[in-house]
Parts: sequence; structure tokens; C-alpha cells
Amino acid sequence: MKLLQCVFYLTIIFTATFCGEVPLDNNDYFNSNPIAPSRLEALKNSYSKLNFLSKTNPSDFIFDFSRAISGVSHGTGGRTISATSSNFPGLINHGIAMTVAYLGPCGINLPHTHIRATEIVFSINGNFQIGFLQENGANFILNELHPNQAAIFPQGAIHFVQNLNCVPATFVAAFNNEDPGVLTISDSFFGSLPATVVGATLGGLNITSINDIRLQLAKNPSIGIEECRRRCGLQK
Repeated sequence: MKLLQCVFYLTIIFTATFCGEVPLDNNDYFNSNPIAPSRLEALKNSYSKLNFLSKTNPSDFIFDFSRAISGVSHGTGGRTISATSSNFPGLINHGIAMTVAYLGPCGINLPHTHIRATEIVFSINGNFQIGFLQENGANFILNELHPNQAAIFPQGAIHFVQNLNCVPATFVAAFNNEDPGVLTISDSFFGSLPATVVGATLGGLNITSINDIRLQLAKNPSIGIEECRRRCGLQK
């Protein structure tokens, strides 16, 4: 093992000497891949704020939603872009996160829950139908959200945001956790639980029927309710 290590290091020295290149150190690697898991872990485990800042670059504190390649969800009803501690290093240890949703006509951010965060959602330029259910026995809360209005979805509540317009609409969501987590209800129930358990839950539905349902699950964001589709002349 020691011999192999010596050969490895000699190869790097030879390359640097005769090719005029300096071998990459950890900082070079981190700079080339700012959201590498090892770098994010190192930032998370900083022993002080100054130690954290010493490991960062100015670009770590900017997130460009227009150029994001991670944290992006595409569906037939639009797209959402999430900035969390997994793709925005500047958020680490700050306890906040953000999502921007660009919903097409009648687009819906499907029912889901954030298991670690409360969400505040702000309408930029659309009229939305929104709703949430907090727990068994609680009243279902249904509202409309208009431009320059904000609404709250409590931590763990099942909630959705539906664009009621026949034109694209945008909303911004902020969270009180840098890693809010997301659990999409349809994907989780039909797509992740054992088919036998799903069948039993639905009164004995057979596995073939459950597998057929799984093939029809919409990708988030999706095209929303039938009334909106008819009003806007959209196909399902």
C-alpha cells in the first residue's frame, strides 16, 4: 500500500514538474465543485463562524435561480427551483431555504409536505388556489392567494398551490429550515409503499391496479384541476 502511495505522489510531482501544472489541493477541488458532498460536510462541521467563513468563496453566498442545475423539478405544469443547504453553501447553518415556482396555465404544485419546516408562500404575479391539512381531525384550510399576498403552510401539513390563471404565474416560498425536506403525497403513497400495503389501505385493490396507477402518476408540477383546464382550453 505504501509503495502504491509513493508511486501516486511521484506521478503527481512528475506531472507538475514537466508539464508546468500544480497539483490540485482540496481548495482547488472545492472551488471546481462547490456543492461536492465532502465540501458541504466540511462547511457544516465548522467549529466556529470564522472557521466557516474561511472555507467559503464570495460565490457561495449567491444562488442564481435562472441558471440552477440542481434542486430543479420539471413537470407538465411548470417547474420549481429550490435553494437549500445541499446546493447553496451559503445557507449552511443559517436555518433558511427558498423555492421559486414557475407554474404554467392551470399548473399545480402537487400536494406535499415539508417534514422539517414551516413555509411562507408569496404570490409574485398570479392568482392561486391554496390549501393545507394539518392532521387527522383538523379542518381543511382553503384560500385564494393573489399578487402581493402571503400565506402560511404549517410544518408537516399536506398542502398544494394551484395556478388559477390561463397564463403563467410565479410564487416564492421561504422555509425556516435550510433542509426542509419534501414528501410528495401521490409519489410516496403509490410509488414508495409496498403494493400490498397500498392495496389493503384502499380496501383490497389488487396489485395490477396499483401498478397501473403508478404508471399514471403526474410529475410535479402538473396540470391542475379539470375546471381550470376546461376554462383555459387545455388538454389533460
